[in-house]
Amino acid sequence: LPGCLAGLKITDGTTGAPVDPYNLSNFVLSTANATFRRTTDVKGSAYANLRRDFDLAGVPLALKGGLDVRRSMRDDFQSTPPYSFVGADGRASTSPTAAGSDDRASVVFDGVFSQRVAPYGFPKIQYVSTQSAFNLYKANPTYFTLNQNSLYRSEVTNSKRAEEIVSSGYVRGDLALFNRRLKLVGGLRAEQTNIKGEGALTDPTRNYQRNASGQVIRNANGTPVLIVPTTNALGVSQLTFLSRGLHAEKEYLRLFPNLNASFNVRENLIARAAYYTSVGRPNFNQYASALTLPDPDSPPSTTNRIVVGNAAIKAWSAQTAKVRLEYYFEGVGQVSAGAFRREFENFFGSVIFPATPEFLALYGLDPALYGGYDASTQHNVPGTVRMTGVEFDYKQALTFLPHWARGLQVFANATALRATGDDTADFAGYVPRSYNWGVSLTREKYNLRANWNYRGLNRQAPVTGRSIQPGTYTWGSKQLFLDLQGEYLLRKRFAVFANLRNVGDATNDTQIYGPATPEHAQFRQRTTYGSLWSFGVKGSF
Repeated sequence: LPGCLAGLKITDGTTGAPVDPYNLSNFVLSTANATFRRTTDVKGSAYANLRRDFDLAGVPLALKGGLDVRRSMRDDFQSTPPYSFVGADGRASTSPTAAGSDDRASVVFDGVFSQRVAPYGFPKIQYVSTQSAFNLYKANPTYFTLNQNSLYRSEVTNSKRAEEIVSSGYVRGDLALFNRRLKLVGGLRAEQTNIKGEGALTDPTRNYQRNASGQVIRNANGTPVLIVPTTNALGVSQLTFLSRGLHAEKEYLRLFPNLNASFNVRENLIARAAYYTSVGRPNFNQYASALTLPDPDSPPSTTNRIVVGNAAIKAWSAQTAKVRLEYYFEGVGQVSAGAFRREFENFFGSVIFPATPEFLALYGLDPALYGGYDASTQHNVPGTVRMTGVEFDYKQALTFLPHWARGLQVFANATALRATGDDTADFAGYVPRSYNWGVSLTREKYNLRANWNYRGLNRQAPVTGRSIQPGTYTWGSKQLFLDLQGEYLLRKRFAVFANLRNVGDATNDTQIYGPATPEHAQFRQRTTYGSLWSFGVKGSF
């Protein structure tokens, strides 16, 4: 690659003159963005519990019950003003060599970050400084112009509110048998969830003139007469794009049975088994995302449909069965192994379907007006996805070693997972194989630690599009990290320490490939985070 870069030449498309692509003077400063955000989170809870203990002919039994109410409210407002740079002359330009141009990007040159030498044989690259750009704006605000329509739409898009109330009740029993060698814990929890959401509403018909009967006034050619002409972009947006014009409500009831058992096979050997259910709730965007309505004067199409998050979507649920065997050493330590199987239902996915009256009722939409249009939204995918896995864990203080090796401890754990089913892509990002191991030495004056972490090849998001082969995915590469830590006590209250993260400088490689992608075309990018070394002195007073 460096040899290829040596012959790389970039020239001006008009004059043919050579251009240095690493120098900011050959670029223009054209746009900038700012971000303002105000988020309010309010959480409240109330609960009551009751317990009663019984003795059934020497068999201890405890019964518990309780009520719980939790409320979460999030009010989010965000604005991203888009600025255009026009400079002192008040005119934007697209070429740094244009006559009279004063818009060269070198005006916001970052002298510190630009000292870095680029990888893969590239020379130093000049970068812009966001701090310099902000300072320039404060000193000369007239150098920047603001698009009021884009600002308005940004504020409406990012203004959302959602409220969730979860009311629940539970009963639980704790039973001990065979002189407390067998312990059983089981119960049932019921949860009622009520959600309200508010988000942006896009309705092009709000810009149509109507008569006293509410009917749309039309021109001679049949097109609606507009209230605000399309040349007034901000005026059209203010009529048709409304802040928190979407109002959605949803409620659902879920039951969560569970049973846990543990049996002391021996004094230091315990067998465990469990069955339980769990839930994955939709995030607030399902209820507070924007609602875009189609133009009823135009036929349904890929650009003229209902687009919204699905307030009727069900929370996904999972049933898990788990077994585990634990052995405890007489000293400090244990070794255990386990396996589990978890079945998921109602995963979330994207779908386009003809809008039904039930779906339109969630948003207060008239089926007579919008019933003939498709809805692009989220839904619960059919079928069941199964995750199976095995786990191993070991930790022990090596007290059996000679005296000179006192304070030595080792640990290791491993997890292997497998997902099967019709929609395993929903597990994008999970790591099928992960291993951790390490060793530590602790003495009165010092301690040392070394930890290794291995992450196996993992499949991420699917890649789709025209001419892309089915089964093409983004893949995260295998990674092995090594962290070293050490501390030495100088005095009773003072110590020096060292913390070395990612000592081997493991890179993060990304690949994209499908069943027929040749090996040489699979590599996509490499991110190098480097190794972080920290040294210092700490004390306690």
